[in-house]
Amino acid sequence: MPYPMLESARRNRILAALPLSQYTRMVEHLKPVDLVSGQVIYEPGEALDFVYFPITCTTSLVSHTQDGESSELAMTGRDGLVGIPLVLGGASMNHRVMVQRAGCAFRMSAEAFEAELLHSRALQQLSLSYVQTLITQISQSIVCIGHHAVSERLCYWLLFNSDQLLHDPIKITHEMIAHMLGVRRESVTQALGKLQASGLVASGRGKITVLDREGLTQQVCECFSLVTSETQRLHERALRACGTDEAHTPMADEAQSAPDLSLLQKYQDAYDFAPVGFVSLDRQCQVVQTNLTGAIMLGIQRSNGYHHSFLEFIPTDDQSRFRDFHQAVLSGKCRHHLEITLSGTEHRAEMMVRIDGTLDESGEECSLVMIDVTEERKQLTQLLARERQQQDFVLKQPAMQALKDSGSRQISAPSTPTGNACSASGQPGLDKFDCQAVYRDVPQQESLRPSSGSSEFWFM
Repeated sequence: MPYPMLESARRNRILAALPLSQYTRMVEHLKPVDLVSGQVIYEPGEALDFVYFPITCTTSLVSHTQDGESSELAMTGRDGLVGIPLVLGGASMNHRVMVQRAGCAFRMSAEAFEAELLHSRALQQLSLSYVQTLITQISQSIVCIGHHAVSERLCYWLLFNSDQLLHDPIKITHEMIAHMLGVRRESVTQALGKLQASGLVASGRGKITVLDREGLTQQVCECFSLVTSETQRLHERALRACGTDEAHTPMADEAQSAPDLSLLQKYQDAYDFAPVGFVSLDRQCQVVQTNLTGAIMLGIQRSNGYHHSFLEFIPTDDQSRFRDFHQAVLSGKCRHHLEITLSGTEHRAEMMVRIDGTLDESGEECSLVMIDVTEERKQLTQLLARERQQQDFVLKQPAMQALKDSGSRQISAPSTPTGNACSASGQPGLDKFDCQAVYRDVPQQESLRPSSGSSEFWFM
């Protein structure tokens, strides 16, 4: 499956603020999508199949009249998500959602999002915080439309979109901006011309570049600072409520956090794509999280791992041993290991695993490393069986004094004289040997000769 790169998805402010353990549960459901300017994501009354987390794009919540007039109610960038009704228990949109600025977003199914809301308090708090942010935007837009000039509203629009992706030009037409602001195209062109003449922006061929952000902030209406400060206040309150420190999230300072994101990506890739299974259990043996290999070994989806007890995956005969092992790990006295069997699933047969367990830093979870040793144990069993077979064969041949295998290892046996004939080809298991020397305690006049074209030895 396509794997969303960590540093891309975590550029969204909500995803960036999630604890890593909760974010890793969501990763397998996040799919990158490219959105184009003017694209309609949802129409009024349309069922919500997906939730979108913008990264480099922006969207508008647009209201339409029966006469075809439109007005933008609120904008969503990388500080929020598209699909707010799901946070509030709804299932459809009340307004059209349209892409303003083309770019990338990550989306996940509505079903997966709702399931995660039930298990992630941080996601709940951050999503509800963004609901309040949208309410603030919508309320302020009523004042803005009725009392502020087109040029002031245009500055608001440019600042919002520019702040989503610094230094990159905004790819959009004058007509699209006019549609969002609910004014004539000529009004947008005229207002944009004045800003360009003042050296604040550069415009041409469907692109607008902000040259002087500070200059635009002096031209914008007070709505921009009010909405921006309220958005930041609500987000910080949500971080405190879910116990996340803003200073440690990738959105805190994008320029300074780039190296941290790189290190985080390496850690995440090493965790997810490791050839061994990583599984964390709580004190009740419930699965807290796994990496991709661990989920495959258990035959579960990572996002649903917390619905299972680890004991479900172990045959009854091994469950008591694993409980003792789990308690020993939680005691924190030392590192422990155990070999147990994982029950077969519809996708794989029963497997033998070696488990190394340690206590995590919090002292509340048991961290397991699972290594598949099925083939190793199978080969060992086969080797032991062959050796027993070979020993049994030798012991049943009293005329033999010594027998060497292909590795020049000598296998001895009693040498009681017998007149019976021994056929190597006729004895099961002897074909595993290279019969280099066979001795018998017999008189000198007796001779030993092999029959031609055969591996048989006859005692005469």
